[in-house]
Amino acid sequence: MISLSLDGPADAVPLALLADLKADLAISDSSSDGRLARLLLDASSMALAFIGQPILFGLWTEEIVIERADHLREIVLSARPLLSIQSLKRNGADWSAEQLSGLIPDCKAGLLSCPQVGSQNWKSGHYVLTYNAGYVPPSVETAGTVPPIISRAVILTASALWAAGDRDPNLKSESVQGVGSTSWATAAGTGGMPQSAADMLAPFRG
Repeated sequence: MISLSLDGPADAVPLALLADLKADLAISDSSSDGRLARLLLDASSMALAFIGQPILFGLWTEEIVIERADHLREIVLSARPLLSIQSLKRNGADWSAEQLSGLIPDCKAGLLSCPQVGSQNWKSGHYVLTYNAGYVPPSVETAGTVPPIISRAVILTASALWAAGDRDPNLKSESVQGVGSTSWATAAGTGGMPQSAADMLAPFRG
């Protein structure tokens, strides 16, 4: 199977609330809101990059090529969780409502099975699938549907970015005479996030 393209929402959005970040940092005034909002957006982008697959809510259009030798029982969708199938075309021909209703989705895993007469495999061809998938980011108006553990990982990352301040990102430790020394643990493969945040996001990785 070859996924030729995937179209959907591309704009960066925060995956946690500014108010929650400020509460974690014990900041009550609004003088730093601008910088905190940018850090929250940076942390959200880092989380999405670490997860490595689309998880934001939107209407997605995915092109999939299934070769004759693939013998696929399931199509693995690029965006998840799957919410609903809007349309499906095979070699330019639209599937009927009855055919669409026969699809068997695993919404959380983003899998789509297609039982066919005499076969449990998808037929070869060029498919264009349009579907709703992804989590709704939180906002002041709505809680959204982003899992709390993802939002928590984003807040931990934004808090770490805030604590780093203007410190050289390559600096691993510093000493102040008469005060002591401070070290920063770094971990490979976390994309700059604290290890604890990366551990929270690990189950969502593609």
